[in-house]
Amino acid sequence: MERLRKIIEEKIDISESDWEIILSKLQYQEIKKKDFLTSTSAIENKVYFILEGVFRLFIELPEKDVTIDFGFPNKFLSSYSSFLMQQPSVSCIQSLTTSKVIFITRNDLYDIYKETTAGEAIGRLFAEEFFRYKSKRELSFMMESPTERYLNLVKEQPQLILKIPQKYVASYIGITPQALSRIRGKI
Repeated sequence: MERLRKIIEEKIDISESDWEIILSKLQYQEIKKKDFLTSTSAIENKVYFILEGVFRLFIELPEKDVTIDFGFPNKFLSSYSSFLMQQPSVSCIQSLTTSKVIFITRNDLYDIYKETTAGEAIGRLFAEEFFRYKSKRELSFMMESPTERYLNLVKEQPQLILKIPQKYVASYIGITPQALSRIRGKI
């Protein structure tokens, strides 16, 4: 919980009384490898903070799954549009490793908005983090080659990238596993 507090306090001042309220709303969960946090058509009710492990956010299409995101330690994760709009999720979140998370439910987050002075700023922090990441990802598809996208992922998470099956990495950067093998061979 202290790691989460430190990350939040890098951007927001939180009083001790506010932190006590926030702490009372946070929950801890251990997730087995291949377990799902969110499934397609379920309404997302939680925002997660990853303590340990790697997650894959993907969309199930008739012909294949498309990986749209990975979740790594010290990052927030959610099917955020479903969380905000309370509509069925179009994506799934699956743990690729044994993992540990802290989460907050939507109702508890809204209670924090009402009960603390830092609550609205925390909500804004979640929204800005999700927006910043999605914008960066969209720009990478418009401005970078698959090789550059792969190298950026390796640079961001050099140890954890080894725990992700190659087919998911390839899907994430928008190429086939064979094309990823060629890129890796050249590097």
